[in-house]
Amino acid sequence: MDRQRRRPGQPASGGGGAGGDHRTERAGMSNQRSWLLLPIETKVREFHAKLLLAAVAAESGFQVLLGEQNAMLAQRRHLPRGIYIDKSVGRTKTGNFRRLKAAGSPVAAWCEEGLVYRDRDTYLHERVSNESLAEASLFFAWGEVQAADVRRKAPEAADKIRISGNPRFDLLRPEWRGLFAPEAEALSRRFGPYLLLNSNFSRFNHFMGYDFWIEALKQRGTITNQSQLDFFMHWRDFLGEVFRGFTAALPVLAQAFPDHRLIVRPHPSEDHDEWRRQAQGLANVEVIYEGSVIPWLLAAEVVLHNSCTTGLEAYLLGRPVVAYRPASNEILDSELPNAVSRQAFELDELVAVIGEVLEGGAAEAVDGAQAARYVAALDGPLAAEQVVAALDEIAVPGVPLALGPAARLGLAASQTVTAVKPWARRLRQGAKANAYAAQKFPGIELAEVAAGLQQFRQLSGRFVEVKAEALPLRHCFRLGA
Repeated sequence: MDRQRRRPGQPASGGGGAGGDHRTERAGMSNQRSWLLLPIETKVREFHAKLLLAAVAAESGFQVLLGEQNAMLAQRRHLPRGIYIDKSVGRTKTGNFRRLKAAGSPVAAWCEEGLVYRDRDTYLHERVSNESLAEASLFFAWGEVQAADVRRKAPEAADKIRISGNPRFDLLRPEWRGLFAPEAEALSRRFGPYLLLNSNFSRFNHFMGYDFWIEALKQRGTITNQSQLDFFMHWRDFLGEVFRGFTAALPVLAQAFPDHRLIVRPHPSEDHDEWRRQAQGLANVEVIYEGSVIPWLLAAEVVLHNSCTTGLEAYLLGRPVVAYRPASNEILDSELPNAVSRQAFELDELVAVIGEVLEGGAAEAVDGAQAARYVAALDGPLAAEQVVAALDEIAVPGVPLALGPAARLGLAASQTVTAVKPWARRLRQGAKANAYAAQKFPGIELAEVAAGLQQFRQLSGRFVEVKAEALPLRHCFRLGA
């Protein structure tokens, strides 16, 4: 039924809810029954956060289309007009943004990689395109630090920037951690006490091969001269040195802590088989890439990382965090995740620090004060609520999802093309490209969406009226209240 959009956190029956009544409606403007289009690229990283954002948006009156990014873009002609929220504003996004706008769908965006970056100028050059920002109506910043850096790169886009935080970090709050408690308990039963090594070496150990990252940067226009090539090759070499430091640590840690499992969780874009080769013959070392990282962090005795967002996530979850830094570089190391971690620079120091933590020794003070400058919405209104509230600034007419006979015929053709594309890619690049895509997005079932919504209801008492249904769009679902 048609109705005015409710404010985030306001229950269907009216009155204040868990999110508070903090939203301001624009005079004379309503996105009544407007569509919000939420693509997912990397399932383990994005699914629950995008589902929470979808639930908040549906609660406020949006119809939401949640789906796999490539499938949504391939079926773009059959999507309803709505606000499309992208996870990046890099160079490769400009064309898609223009096509979406031409089809009547304005674009908002954030940068998934915009919280932890090793060097400001390199991040801005690699990840923030003035042309893509020009096509976006709004840009959601993680915090004040990123907002200031983006303003520096694109002062013309300053009035589009909203400091909102990110829905991914809503899930780290105490009130939402219960979502992952059953999984965390199951991991503890399955593995017993374990150390979690979270790797972040895709620029060196990429699934598609050693040269893939450099070649991709050339194709995107990030590398256009010898100086840039030299810098990025130096970066890759540095990460290779850190990677080798971590692989050398595996047998040492396995022997030093025989009563603990050492779980290696590779980055989604890494070559996981390389880690398996490095762990071969080590009885208490396993390489596992399953599900959201949050339950793995909650169940870990100690979390190990190097300049990785996961270190910050573990810190915010109250877990002991150690940054192992077998090589250091003032420009290429990330300040924030290392600042909130105990740090070790030598292998014997790493063993000693982990041993102290496991024995319950007093942890040395870490610098947690920086976190609030980098990450907004650690308390108060959720980042998801702030994002939805800001969408009121974008006018989109409420339109039905047109799936009559003609549209369904066109959709069937589109889905055939979408299904054939992996085979074309296989002929062009080999089966490895398909395996890489499957590693990042193995698929979503309606049952997963429904189960996630039910968990949100149980934790918050909200979203009672929000329902999900599968659409005849490949890997896509509609949520509404």
